[in-house]
Amino acid sequence: MTRFTVVSILPEIVDQALAHGVVGRARAAGALAIGFVNPRDFTTDRHRSVDDTPYGGGPGMVMKCEPLVAAIESACAAAPAHRVLLSPGGRPLDQARVRALAAHEHVVLVCGRYEGVDERVIETAIDEELSIGDFVLTGGELAAACVVDAVARLLPGVLGDAASAEDESFSSPLLEYPQYTRPAVFRERPVPELLAGGNHAAIRAWRRRESLRRTAVRRPDLFAHLRLTKEDEKLAGGLPELDVASRTTVALVHHPVLDRTGARVTTAVTNLDLHDIARSAATYGLSGYHVVTPVESQREKAAHIATLWQEEQKEWRAKALRLCTTAASIDESIAVLTREYGQPPVVAATSADPARFVHAARVTPAALVRELQGAPGVPLLVLFGTGWGLADAELTQVSRIITPISGRPAWNHLSVRSAVAILLDRLFGLRDAWVHEH
Repeated sequence: MTRFTVVSILPEIVDQALAHGVVGRARAAGALAIGFVNPRDFTTDRHRSVDDTPYGGGPGMVMKCEPLVAAIESACAAAPAHRVLLSPGGRPLDQARVRALAAHEHVVLVCGRYEGVDERVIETAIDEELSIGDFVLTGGELAAACVVDAVARLLPGVLGDAASAEDESFSSPLLEYPQYTRPAVFRERPVPELLAGGNHAAIRAWRRRESLRRTAVRRPDLFAHLRLTKEDEKLAGGLPELDVASRTTVALVHHPVLDRTGARVTTAVTNLDLHDIARSAATYGLSGYHVVTPVESQREKAAHIATLWQEEQKEWRAKALRLCTTAASIDESIAVLTREYGQPPVVAATSADPARFVHAARVTPAALVRELQGAPGVPLLVLFGTGWGLADAELTQVSRIITPISGRPAWNHLSVRSAVAILLDRLFGLRDAWVHEH
């Protein structure tokens, strides 16, 4: 049995919130124990004060060290505990953290109030801080109730069907598939016919497919954590809104670009740019890589280099270089993609200079992916400039400008090869893949 002790000046809020439903029944059955400690019981003044004005001035009040730490120590007196402060400054609560909390026999949840708690409370009596979202509540009590509810569902004997705790949103980096019950038709909206057919394998595939779709469209941040299995890839093949990368082409533009004086120039094709950007395009599952230059001899050079790399014995390298084709202009690249997809691409560009492309909408990588997920079948063309950047005044085809790559220093002179790799990772890379797989 897992035991929770809630440290709060308003324990009735948490007690009432957890007195009903599944958690209430678990408490009544003895599968879950919840106790309360009030810091006001550890005060020494007649007003039972637990707060005071902040050092340094400012609005509001701060919870005092003495009564709060005494209450926490009292909560831990019967049994050692993992001590958690519910705080807007804590790490976000997710299902992985919920599972970790469920492994503790005793968890003390400390509910802050007012402007916060004295920092020395955190330093001496708290093991971790948790937040349930990027918003502000009047106190930690509702957040504590959320934590108890989430953890309780994982405890033996709390849910009637143990599988229910896992077969839901956030148990994996996927949202849950749509659910239906009777009637079979409601306001002219029928239940999907497949769900009533009794083919359990087909139903499982449909549910997985719908989970993939829903997560990619509604929560691309979660979808970015997911490494697709071969079966997932087959299922996602019928969902064009999921795989924006497979309809994305990068174009390395050698004209029109600028030199260091701001003059329009044409730059030369280089071996390293061809090779490394092709490898980045293959790594992130792109459909193509266009080398754009009006100079015929340079296009021939690019095609020759790509062919030489493809003749190597290493298939992975050949696969990457097969993505590489040439175009005489950006308009030609757009025309090629329009013929291939039956509609013109969204044309996005990058620039380290915020004064460039004033006519184009500013978008983050995540926002651009979400936009394309909502436009199934529409291709994406992302332009990268050589030299000192794209000649923006001439590129009226660009309708989106992607948030520039920037570090802490003002110095900002990445090679185009590095910029392509970083931006493709921001658009299509798996997040925390090592953590989730290992």
